[in-house]
Amino acid sequence: MATRISIPSLPENNLIRNNCFGEKLNFYRFSGSGSAQVMPGPPAFCRITDGTLFHAFDIDNQEHADPASVFPWKGKFVFKFRARGQGKLRAAVRWRLSFFRNDTDFTEKSTEILELEENFKEYLLEGFVEDFHASVNDRIYFHISEGFADITGITLFYPAPVSGVTFDVPHIVVQPGEEFSFKCSGAEELLVSYGHSSNELEPRIIPNEEGTITLPFRATGGEGMRITGIGKDANCRNSLFVSSPRPALAKRMRQCRFPHQARHLLFFGDSLTAYDAGRNYTDIMGAFLPQNWSYTNAGIGGDDLTRLARRLQGRPRTYRLEHFEHIWEKMPREIFLFYGANDSKATSKSNYKMTVTTPEDQEKHLESISEVFRQKAPEARVTLIAAAPGFFPCALERCSMLQQTGVPHTLFSVPEHVRRFNRIAKRFAFEKGWGYLDFYRICRNSHDLQSLFIPSDGVHMTLAGHQLLATALLEYLAQSER
Repeated sequence: MATRISIPSLPENNLIRNNCFGEKLNFYRFSGSGSAQVMPGPPAFCRITDGTLFHAFDIDNQEHADPASVFPWKGKFVFKFRARGQGKLRAAVRWRLSFFRNDTDFTEKSTEILELEENFKEYLLEGFVEDFHASVNDRIYFHISEGFADITGITLFYPAPVSGVTFDVPHIVVQPGEEFSFKCSGAEELLVSYGHSSNELEPRIIPNEEGTITLPFRATGGEGMRITGIGKDANCRNSLFVSSPRPALAKRMRQCRFPHQARHLLFFGDSLTAYDAGRNYTDIMGAFLPQNWSYTNAGIGGDDLTRLARRLQGRPRTYRLEHFEHIWEKMPREIFLFYGANDSKATSKSNYKMTVTTPEDQEKHLESISEVFRQKAPEARVTLIAAAPGFFPCALERCSMLQQTGVPHTLFSVPEHVRRFNRIAKRFAFEKGWGYLDFYRICRNSHDLQSLFIPSDGVHMTLAGHQLLATALLEYLAQSER
């Protein structure tokens, strides 16, 4: 099993993008009878009248990926902002109760009604995430009535836990009915659940002094088991995933052979790479690679080629610029790019004709990315993974619901947009001498395309989708060594 090298996180993790409105109203929405307008600074601020301004946030679903990236259960968060104006303002943080399933149940913490003053004043709201089922990824909002409010300096952060729960492996692959063993440190108790969308729980397990646990694999339905360790100070949790691929895939994975020389793999991608850490394709793949191999998952939810290019170039004010600060400390032998889901999504403003990343920008960004790789890792082989097709009927159903709200939105998995993105990517890879893994074709040739993508949006992958990509990557790496 290869070693997963996690990216260090910051002591405090601000979840708000564009906190001083330097990028106008990007990442914000307004509703109401009034208006929202960004005013130049310094500092820049947003003036809202008679309505609600909100900002969606999430922590990339990393609540089980790395103890240092956890918004802790029973942990503290701090919401701060500066405001002035005339009228009555209320600010709030809202989060989901969706640890085991995708729910629409929300919990909210709000300020009292604030009587605004003439000069900017800092306001602070502290809260605790007390429900074990909480996944902190919804929105903050400001509501003003009978006047106006100027708002700037918005932060929502949580302190990184001092100590955490760790497992000796990120993912285990077993045969149905087999027993498996693992070590866990820092946990007071362990919870066992089945499936990614189920909250069926076994009785809680108390680890022994050595922290070694042996359990039978009892999951059914292809979604596997999740073992969640709860920290001794109730300030952190972490999870280990155990899965059993379909027999045909498991056989293909185990037949792959690799050289014993140590090597490091570096993965860049959007939420299809970043989310489901511990059960996504990078960790499933890592379970079959040699022990002296290593890999880093540098994926970021919501990413596209524009952000990737800016972040690799170190451009100021790029979203999560700090995420790439340490990625070149261990030199990669292989670099993988898995993009396209966000680049190819179509905007409602263009009647779904225009994509977030235009074909011209796609080629421009790939060229700048190529130049960074040439400078930073000249010996590495770069491979483009074709954008997945998604399951368009589910994406279309989600889009239909958004159309009813009247809020600007995007449509994922439009077939012609995804195919165009892949044509450009394939041509670019050929011109640069890069590798190209046609995951689009692999998905389309699957006996059950719908099973590869979650039904709520038709773009993010199920465990079956992650297992299929892991298999394709293992075979790709094995074949390249022949």
